[in-house]
Amino acid sequence: MATKSSARMSTLSASVSSGPLVVEVPADMSATVLSDTSVELSWSMVDDPLAFTVAWLEAGGSSWTKVPVAGDLRSYVVSGLRPGTSYAFQMQSQSAWSDPVEAETTGSALAPPTLTVTDILDRNANVNVLTPDLAGQARVVEAQVKDTRTNSPWYSISDVPWNLAPLGPYDASFGLKMLSTGVTYAVRVRATVGGVTSDWTPELRFTTTGTKGGKPGLTVVADSTTFSSVKLAWSTSVKSQVRFIRWVRSSSPGSSPFLPQQVGYSNDLSGVFEDVGLSTGADYWYTVEWVRDSRTISISNPVAVRTR
Repeated sequence: MATKSSARMSTLSASVSSGPLVVEVPADMSATVLSDTSVELSWSMVDDPLAFTVAWLEAGGSSWTKVPVAGDLRSYVVSGLRPGTSYAFQMQSQSAWSDPVEAETTGSALAPPTLTVTDILDRNANVNVLTPDLAGQARVVEAQVKDTRTNSPWYSISDVPWNLAPLGPYDASFGLKMLSTGVTYAVRVRATVGGVTSDWTPELRFTTTGTKGGKPGLTVVADSTTFSSVKLAWSTSVKSQVRFIRWVRSSSPGSSPFLPQQVGYSNDLSGVFEDVGLSTGADYWYTVEWVRDSRTISISNPVAVRTR
């Protein structure tokens, strides 16, 4: 398997020591493709070998993966790569980087699955995941959803209390719950086979049913966050009472993964609510419920925050 220097792929930046010590790196590193997902790097021994760092970058990527290797080794097998994909490889000593070497794995890159959304209701929808060629082999490793009304970030479906969905094999489905009425959402997933992960699927959009009359769609944002508090801002003309629910992770074995706790109650139609006494550098999730005659008429979009 021939290798070539990569002029098309960016090299790692190195902070070269200003001191007199210069630790050389192998000048003859080569890469040999072993399989669809692995490449063997080889090099000659250098004088006074110390520990090295081996790094690799997928073509078009921006984040290098780095692994320390002993200085007396002359080869290292990089595994878990994506089939049919080009990579750049480099070695780093304490003071220098080697020239990059490029190799392309064999096989075909794992294509993302196909998504469809069914059973769309006011507050719920089902997402079907399908790739016929990999039925029974692949698993969904990550699924995300976002509200398209604002510049909302993507939320991991399996990591928030209002969308506890099991991520299983292909040809399966998972549910989206506690959505807002009459709102357009986007969903996307990634899958894996044998340690190889696909790209994200193109985002798929769908709109929940119903209108904003009887069940108003309401938006809440994190107005500000400090070390121990968070402010939630909202605005609506709905004449009702408002209560604030904070969700926290449970640390008790066997209990529900997330614990809801009512932290406020208000008759204000619009304004700002401040939740205080929070832990520093912790993740919290909030939903705001609009209540009339002791009955919940709508629940806001979920808000994820992290204290400083």
